[in-house]
Amino acid sequence: MHEDYKGHGIHHTASFVPDGWKPHLRVVYSEGGQHILKNITIDRVFSTCDEAEQAGLAYAHRWIDDGKPNLGLG
Repeated sequence: MHEDYKGHGIHHTASFVPDGWKPHLRVVYSEGGQHILKNITIDRVFSTCDEAEQAGLAYAHRWIDDGKPNLGLG
């Protein structure tokens, strides 16, 4: 699924893992004249695909609203 939020393109999906569904996000935006792509996987499992996708979308909104803090991802 895709959503535009405050000038950011958010593509949110979920993948099935042995215990349930794990959210995955791809956020695209421009900053300082550069196009930036952030791939984010949330280390949490949900019982349904829809729950995982909605949780991922909510996470992306919070991350953007909080000023896109460092995710500590490698």
